[in-house]
Amino acid sequence: MFDRSQAQSAQGADVVARAVGALALAALAVIHVVDLPATLGPDRLVGIGYLGIIVAALGVSMALIARSHWLAWAAGTAVAVSAMGGYVLTRALPGGFLGDHGDVGNWRCPLGIAALSVETLIILLAVLAAWLGRVPAASLAAESRPAVRRAPEYSQPG
Repeated sequence: MFDRSQAQSAQGADVVARAVGALALAALAVIHVVDLPATLGPDRLVGIGYLGIIVAALGVSMALIARSHWLAWAAGTAVAVSAMGGYVLTRALPGGFLGDHGDVGNWRCPLGIAALSVETLIILLAVLAAWLGRVPAASLAAESRPAVRRAPEYSQPG
């Protein structure tokens, strides 16, 4: 089905995707830490959302480092999509979102654009991981182990 080099290359791609995904989630947390003081004004709901994104991004980042699992990628995608949704809602709703009236129409915020870029990368990596996941894990494990060789059996006469 798969030869050894295909299995090893799929495993290598998974490791690289997980490493880049973990770094992207850490970068997303850092971007929100940098912008956090501006969100802790009189109405702290946006700041609480930022804290949630920071904690979730770091937690999912650690999960991706620990092992490859579709739930970790789903959680990373959920963090990225929620952060994107918050960005869009705080800028698109005329009355503001969660009490944030200062960002309405502010589509050119440098930290926001950086966050959107990182979030897009996380989503694309999750799609890559899902595509790589089409290769059954059992066949990857079996292909990565050396084959056991048995001594040839000879038939004994009569």
